[in-house]
Amino acid sequence: MLATMPRRARISPPGQRPGIVGGVKHDLVRAHGADPISYSTLQPGLSYFETSFGYVPYQRAFGFDLTLGPPVCAAGDRAELLQRFLRTGRRPLFFYVQRDVAMLAAGLGGPRYRVSGMGMDKVLALDAPESARAAKVEAALRKAARGGFEVREVQPSALGDEERARVEAITRAYLRRSSVPVEMRFLNRPLTLDGDGLARMFLLRQGADARVFGYAVLDPYFHEGRVQGYLLNLIRFEPTRLWGVYYAAVATLASRLRVEGVSQLSLGFCPLYGVDTGGCSPGLSRQVQWLERRLAGVDYLARLREMKDAFPGGTPQRYFVTPSPWAVTALLSLLRACGVPLTEVLRRSFSSRARASGAAPRATVSSA
Repeated sequence: MLATMPRRARISPPGQRPGIVGGVKHDLVRAHGADPISYSTLQPGLSYFETSFGYVPYQRAFGFDLTLGPPVCAAGDRAELLQRFLRTGRRPLFFYVQRDVAMLAAGLGGPRYRVSGMGMDKVLALDAPESARAAKVEAALRKAARGGFEVREVQPSALGDEERARVEAITRAYLRRSSVPVEMRFLNRPLTLDGDGLARMFLLRQGADARVFGYAVLDPYFHEGRVQGYLLNLIRFEPTRLWGVYYAAVATLASRLRVEGVSQLSLGFCPLYGVDTGGCSPGLSRQVQWLERRLAGVDYLARLREMKDAFPGGTPQRYFVTPSPWAVTALLSLLRACGVPLTEVLRRSFSSRARASGAAPRATVSSA
């Protein structure tokens, strides 16, 4: 039916909630959402450039229309959809796209558009032998078995009052400990407990009383209308004496999906890691490589890489395509779209370093 509709376009401003369980966008994601980020394009708060054959999800941020992943449409319609968005959008910046889409967008955008790698995803092929996992994963699974660890699937809308309260408490505690003290959006689809249609939620439990101490959320992506894999959109848990919770949880989820016949589990993005600049814009790429070197020692990014590298899998590259000559503008646009309160992050980072050195901070930064 979609193929016979007039190929019109329109702009949809940010709304409270698109049609997730039903509606045209939901149908398009199921038909053409092969990218692991596709389901995140259904999160509330995004704007859309819509046609009868597909849509471009984006967020207006820092003077750009920042897209979230590739257009959601048939591969043969990408060029047409990108061309229309380039004509209509306000300084479109194509973010978190794979190489084929990046090069297509850069070519359609003309000489003022520049392209660079920005990092890579980690995608587990679930038919790979478990023996290829790092030794630390096997150790975590043994400790988990002794500690009464389990991963149990639940329907978010069917959670009882006690379980719902535990999930909300885990979220609040996580945000208090996090260097980013808000529920991020855009690259992460925010947690919701009212049911997302096809997303799946798992509670992490441990001990003789099976106490809930964490949760994980998987978002589906598709091939020809069928689920080909899941993205680990969220995994959060309280501090525990049980070592290796992340490794045990990911390995357990991967085993479950393998039994179900699912072929992939994406662990998500590793920013500024293994950045590919081959065939990219030289000036922009040099800036990104400089950022990669400068930020390689940041604890959060290093830990992210370490955890994901414990599992064998592919590392598809991610790119961005921008009309600006400066990489920092894309970074600032991303932070704005994700809702990151930059001044508060800097304040927490400064305070944490000061406490670690045993010195009191000599200045404070006000929260925006």
